Amino acid sequence: MASKIYFASARFTPPSGGDFSRAREGSLPVKFRKALGESPLNSIVEKGNIVAIKVHIGPMEEGGFRYIRPVFVRILVDYVKQLGGIPFITDTWGLRHIIAGISNGFGYDAVGAPLIPANGVKENFFYEVELDTYYHLKKVQVAGNVYDADVLINFSHVKGHAAPGVGGAIKNLAMGCTSYRTRGEIHQLERLDSIGKAFQEGLVDAAKAVLRNKRRKALHINYVMDVQPMCDCAPWSDIPTVPDIGILISEDIVAVEYASLKMIDEAPNIPGSVADKLGVKPGENKYLKIHGKDPYIQVEAAEKAGLGVKQYEIIEVLP
Repeated sequence: MASKIYFASARFTPPSGGDFSRAREGSLPVKFRKALGESPLNSIVEKGNIVAIKVHIGPMEEGGFRYIRPVFVRILVDYVKQLGGIPFITDTWGLRHIIAGISNGFGYDAVGAPLIPANGVKENFFYEVELDTYYHLKKVQVAGNVYDADVLINFSHVKGHAAPGVGGAIKNLAMGCTSYRTRGEIHQLERLDSIGKAFQEGLVDAAKAVLRNKRRKALHINYVMDVQPMCDCAPWSDIPTVPDIGILISEDIVAVEYASLKMIDEAPNIPGSVADKLGVKPGENKYLKIHGKDPYIQVEAAEKAGLGVKQYEIIEVLP
């Protein structure tokens, strides 16, 4: 069966009947809140649940600025609180990154939830998860604060990345919810081939381990906005490859990743972007052309690993 994806388009939706007193309902923040209400989140979060919201909170150094805008994190936090959940924002790299994240706009005053390091202040808090079936990593060290949370909301910024072509929902868990050692082991896989296959399979192993104890307690949200060529951790940003697309929500990490990639590939290039300069045509695999790595490898590997299916149904959320 096709997995459901709830889609809030970045494109402004004019109010029906020309009633512009309701215009705000057609904007992305309001549609995102409505999409959360229509998504399975209501059945995932129970009263009293501790909810980890995994977000890339930007670079350690000043320079990069194209990451998830805190206003959307605040909307998600507020909605989780309405459901009776107790949310916290989390990312990797220990206390140093938390300090940087506050500078990048993810402090409690902005998002309404504490910002906590996934692995503890010195990245030494994790649980080792052993996989029965895997591509490369039999044992994965899963971030302790993510493992201990009752619910995991995987709020990922989809963008280009030199190693897997694109970093989205799968990479957000694999590299953002694991230990320093596991991340190093995944990067070592880059040496095995030149097309990013082993690296992406390693990402799938790690994501599978992170989700091990979150059966029916995980939701994946892909922020397909500011789709820049490089990772959010870089201390610089380029103009996006494609126009803003919107936000996709699903329980199925494979479906939401696949749909995001398809939307990016089918979108026109932004004039002057890397894709435009390379002459990439709509419908072509943009980030394969840009980075020489096929990002669909991770989707195929994740489906084969049983994390979800590529078949999806888009349910667009309208005012």
